[in-house]
Amino acid sequence: MVEIVVHTPDPDSLEPVYLAGDRSDLGRWCATGQRGQRFENGTHRFTLPVPKEGERIRFLATRGHWRNVETGTDARDIELQSGQRIVHHVQSWGRDSLRYHRDIRSEFLPHPHTLTVYLPPGYDREPERRYPVFYLHDGQNLFDAQTSYAGVAWGCDETVEQLIRQGCVKPLLIVGISNSPDRLLEYGPRRSATADDHARAYGRFLAEEVVPFINGTYRSRFDRESTGIGGSSLGGLISLHLSKWYPNLFGRCAALSPSLWWDQEAFAQSIHTAARWTKSCRIWLDVGMNEGGSDAGRQGMLRRTRGLAEQLVQLGADHRYFEDPFGSHHESSWGQRFGDVLRYLFPQAT
Repeated sequence: MVEIVVHTPDPDSLEPVYLAGDRSDLGRWCATGQRGQRFENGTHRFTLPVPKEGERIRFLATRGHWRNVETGTDARDIELQSGQRIVHHVQSWGRDSLRYHRDIRSEFLPHPHTLTVYLPPGYDREPERRYPVFYLHDGQNLFDAQTSYAGVAWGCDETVEQLIRQGCVKPLLIVGISNSPDRLLEYGPRRSATADDHARAYGRFLAEEVVPFINGTYRSRFDRESTGIGGSSLGGLISLHLSKWYPNLFGRCAALSPSLWWDQEAFAQSIHTAARWTKSCRIWLDVGMNEGGSDAGRQGMLRRTRGLAEQLVQLGADHRYFEDPFGSHHESSWGQRFGDVLRYLFPQAT
């Protein structure tokens, strides 16, 4: 066995300390991999088996979240020897992984939007590297329960951080675009242009203002294969429309539980019109089996989403369709599926 003794900068704190690392007993980079035993002197102790002498492990100490991880390094790397005692000093806690740009005003829309930008591990230490970008609607629901409409956030930063450290997905930027009081107007395009349709203007806001702002502020990649758009419910619907309207901008699309009922199912009815975008855009489409307030509502949701999936097959689209047997129309369900969305749209191997 190996003993790891962790000294923290706040030894009087009763908050637990965890080791997250690249082994299963360290959670495979889950921020709550293994909880330490706290001693009266404020140290936290961990024991690890040594299945093979000289095996190397990588780990970090955390307070249970990736935004509260030890600073100064991406990972500790040690070689294990039986009977070894390792003393590990945490210099400080906290990773500045989220940046906020509040109340961004638009030439095209009456209300401002806040942008929340997630930065992957190593962003500040690799100044020459550029990153893919995943733009997500309803940005206030993605990272923080305090701002989420449902009081439950997707936990996007925790999920993507773990998957990046596991080597499952590419390091990428996630940009959450908060909704506005005009959410229905911005996310709900209509076949007939009316005063109640701000969706095209919202599209211009993203394409002509948000994307250039992100590209000018962060080290993002500009190519369409590295740029994704996504959301849930009406956010999923507008993501499909935006991928169709801007095929040279968005090459990845995530539509979680899209509101295909909108405008008398207009999107599905018109998908074969100007369908070239489906050949060049990688699309994630899903639905929960428990969505809808009644049996008729659930059946309608499944019928519409399955119908769109069948059309994507007919069109030869690069897509994946998933039905979540326990999924509901809720932030918690979408957050649980977000890891699979990332693995499909931004896999490390491509």
